[in-house]
Amino acid sequence: MSNAAARIHNDPNKAFRFDTSTVEWGDFFTDGTFYRILNVDPAAGTADMLVKFEPDSQCMYHRHAATTQTLVLQGELRVREQIDGKEVIKVKPAGSFSVGGEGEIHIEGSGDEEAIIFFGMRTDTDVIYELLHEDLSLRRAVTVADFDRDWRERWPEDTAAR
Repeated sequence: MSNAAARIHNDPNKAFRFDTSTVEWGDFFTDGTFYRILNVDPAAGTADMLVKFEPDSQCMYHRHAATTQTLVLQGELRVREQIDGKEVIKVKPAGSFSVGGEGEIHIEGSGDEEAIIFFGMRTDTDVIYELLHEDLSLRRAVTVADFDRDWRERWPEDTAAR
């Protein structure tokens, strides 16, 4: 890579922005969070979605029951976990990809700028994740069937051809 190309590549003013101008977002569980279901396959136990976090916003505590692929498309994903009674924050910048999550309890959110994340979730049961109260007790399970119903109700044009 030439020096000129390196300067352009590393210029923070040229940071990649994911174009969401045509994405029809739905309100998610908490203020400042939005989602768009991309695909659900109940027979395969899969659900894929985009999540948009406004600057300095976050979801609620939840426990992953499914294997989750995460790709940070824009901004950064901040993951807040309780480890040994202390809060630990992991920062995943744009371009970060990870796989795992089964059994993890955390809160996900953004940093100082808007974040857009792709989540691909795969389960052997119907449960994708469990929403938790502040004391980490179960609020309710969110299932592949829930995603499928929500997708059909909110974005019926996506599911009409299936």
